[in-house]
Amino acid sequence: MIKLTTENTARAIERCRKLKPTVRFVAERTFSVKSANNTNSYTVRFEVKDGAKFGQCECKASEKGLICYHIVGAAQVNIYRQGLKRQAV
Repeated sequence: MIKLTTENTARAIERCRKLKPTVRFVAERTFSVKSANNTNSYTVRFEVKDGAKFGQCECKASEKGLICYHIVGAAQVNIYRQGLKRQAV
């Protein structure tokens, strides 16, 4: 898992804006993100530990410890879903 911060997500956010990946909900805090470059889909997972947010993707960039646009795309959907859950309570 990679800790998500404003600093380490900036480049991935710009790439995500350009590529607009398709994100599909799989399970709680787990998403499938289709690659914009080929037919691959990558599983992205999120965790919160002691208030810090972490993400993990199956792609090569994430395996190297980099924040990829798959994580950013899935994070947008995850944030939206978590917000809806809070409103429902």
